[in-house]
Amino acid sequence: MRVALPLMGAQILQVSNGLVDTLVAGRIGRDELAAGGLGAALWFIALITCVGLLAGLSPRISSLLGERRRRDVGELFRQGLWLAAGLGTVLMGLVLIAATLLDHSPLDPVLALRIPEYLVPAAFSLPAAAIVIATRNLCEADGRTAIMLWVQALGLGINIVADLGLGLGWFGMPKLGLAGIGWATTAVQWSTMIVMLLWIAGPRMARYRVFDQFSKPDPTTIRSLLTLAVPIWLALLFEGGLFSATAAQAGVIGVVPSAAHNIAVGATSFAYMLPLGLSLALTARVGRVHGHRCLPAIRLRAISGVLLTVALAGLTATLLAVFRHPIAALYTADPVLREAAAGLLVLAAVFQLSDGLQATLFGILRGMQDTRAPMLINAFSYWVVAFGLGYTLAHHAGYGVTGLWIGLIIGLTLSSLLLGARVIWVLKHYTRGTPH
Repeated sequence: MRVALPLMGAQILQVSNGLVDTLVAGRIGRDELAAGGLGAALWFIALITCVGLLAGLSPRISSLLGERRRRDVGELFRQGLWLAAGLGTVLMGLVLIAATLLDHSPLDPVLALRIPEYLVPAAFSLPAAAIVIATRNLCEADGRTAIMLWVQALGLGINIVADLGLGLGWFGMPKLGLAGIGWATTAVQWSTMIVMLLWIAGPRMARYRVFDQFSKPDPTTIRSLLTLAVPIWLALLFEGGLFSATAAQAGVIGVVPSAAHNIAVGATSFAYMLPLGLSLALTARVGRVHGHRCLPAIRLRAISGVLLTVALAGLTATLLAVFRHPIAALYTADPVLREAAAGLLVLAAVFQLSDGLQATLFGILRGMQDTRAPMLINAFSYWVVAFGLGYTLAHHAGYGVTGLWIGLIIGLTLSSLLLGARVIWVLKHYTRGTPH
């Protein structure tokens, strides 16, 4: 919990940026609220790609620390920075291309026209966002997570000022609408990147000598990072892509269902940050004892993580169910939209346990560098079960956006059950620090 609490707070602050974006977009108009949510969903796919393809850094660094190989950490991190810079640049280009192709999508014509207003300026944030993710991996592995809490608080402050200024025209700034919200996203990521790099270059991380020398890109090291990270990325992409695809399907159904879905997902994202922060901490802590080859310590962390997740899920489910109407009212004054969003928040409360458990169990397996099986589990649970069932219920059984959420609940529940079985199997067959 010492490692996890700052991560939970940092994740909540990070998602708060999305809340501020949504609240400002809602004050601009209903179309902007729906379009901003879909644009953020597309941007999120790129961000998940950065998170996933850099996810090999934390368990690798944790394992090095567990093996007392501190001198190797700096070189590994420098290669991670090269990987991050390349990823961010490529993804920026891909998002800019995607923004030009929305006219040919099956989305509502109004949404297809408005989404690029946000997506184009937000795309320029991705190189900085990727480097921030690399620095976070180092801090997580080292157990120094408080810095991320303070940096995210700074980023949230910048986002609030930029959103209100550029989105609504406050503080004498030009009123740019959705484009202003996109530029605010970019300002936050570049500011956060600068602060994180300066902190890592400071005295508290000096023992790793991260910037004491220049290292050229090492294809072998980068390839080894990607070998571990690609299954993690695919697993995260299956999950993030599921929610983005669900948002797109809600957009096909109509503007009100799309906006209601955006509100429910935005509120649920706050709840998800608690098990996600715990999952990141578990990856680092399990990775450290994995380096020691200590099975009892791994088992202790796994059991503790599951118990904490159950407690957190009970809390967030209760809050979402009890306060669903006030939560919806935060986002919009439209009574029809409020009622639709409140109905979806009840379903969001139902899947808190399964959603939290799948994150926690995935973090435990990631710490043991077991990544391929979780990837396959996510692929089946999310895209065969969750999306397939949700699509059928929404478009062929007449359930609309509610059908999409029923599919999410069933898919996440199956994922948590299968990941739990995988953790038990790996622990049972654990030999010399590696699953067989």
